[in-house]
Amino acid sequence: MDQILFNGEMDGLSAEQVVRDAGFSMATRHFHATYEFYYLVEGERYYFVDNETYLVKAGDVMLIGPNHIHKTSQAGTARNNRILLQISGDMMNPFLEGCGLGSIEKLFGGDVRTFSLTEEQRTVVEDAFGRLREELAGKPRDYPAAVRLLLAELLLFLSRCLQPLESDTPRREPQTARTWKHQKVHEVADYLIVHPETAESLEELARRFYVSKSYLSRIFREVTGFTVNEYRNVSRIRKSQQLLRDGNLSVTEIAAQAGFENLTYYERVFKKYTDTTPLKYRKTFNILL
Repeated sequence: MDQILFNGEMDGLSAEQVVRDAGFSMATRHFHATYEFYYLVEGERYYFVDNETYLVKAGDVMLIGPNHIHKTSQAGTARNNRILLQISGDMMNPFLEGCGLGSIEKLFGGDVRTFSLTEEQRTVVEDAFGRLREELAGKPRDYPAAVRLLLAELLLFLSRCLQPLESDTPRREPQTARTWKHQKVHEVADYLIVHPETAESLEELARRFYVSKSYLSRIFREVTGFTVNEYRNVSRIRKSQQLLRDGNLSVTEIAAQAGFENLTYYERVFKKYTDTTPLKYRKTFNILL
C-alpha cells in the first residue's frame, strides 16, 4: 500500500516521496526526455536501466539521463521509501547557464550515474529536498525561482559527490544484480541494444539464449516492464534518434537502418515513445545546436 508523503510539481519539474510496502513493483515502464533523480531513503530495490539491473540500498542515488529505459522492482522483504525528481533540461539549463554552471547534462551527466551517499551527504540531500518540498507545497512569492536555485544547489552538490577528493573515504556504489534471471535478461537486452534491427522472433531469441520462449517472455517483462518486442522497438527508436541527430539520411533510410520495414509503422512507434514525429525531432534538435 502506498503512503504518499509528498507530491508536487511546477513547469519542468515533478517531485514526490512515497513509502511502499514490500512486494511492490513499478507497473509502468519509463522512457522519457527528462532527467531523473532517484534517492532511496529506506529499503532495497532492483533498478533496471537499459540492459543492467542494480541492487539499490538505502542511501543510494540513481541519476538517469533522458531516454534511458528504466524500471524498479522489489528486492528483499522490507518496505521502501524513495524520493523521485523528474527535471526538464529546458527548464533548468537557462538558469544553470546564468549561474555559470553550464548545463544540467554537465552536472548530471547524460548517461547513468550510480553512487552511495555517506551519512553526512544523506543529511544534505534530505535537507535540500525538504526545502524544495516547502517551496512547492507553500508556493510563496517567486517560488519557481527558489525551486530552481535549490535544484542548482542540489545538482552541484551531487556532482561534487561524484568526484570525491583523494583524501575522501571511497564510497560504496550500488552493485549489479547477478541472479540467473537478471543476468539472462541483461544478455537479451544487451543483444537488442546492439542489434535493434534484428527480425528474430521471440522463439528464435529464446533459442539463441538457451531458454524457453515462455520463460524468456515472463522474466523479460518482469524485469524491464516491456515485452521483448516492445523493448526491441524502443531500441530501434533510440538508434533512429541518433541517426536523425548525426546524419543526413532520409527518414525512410533511417527507418530501414533501424529495422522498421514499414515507414508508417516507424512513424507511429516513434510518436508513441517520443510524443513527436521523426521530422519534428530532427528539426527541434537542429534548432538547439
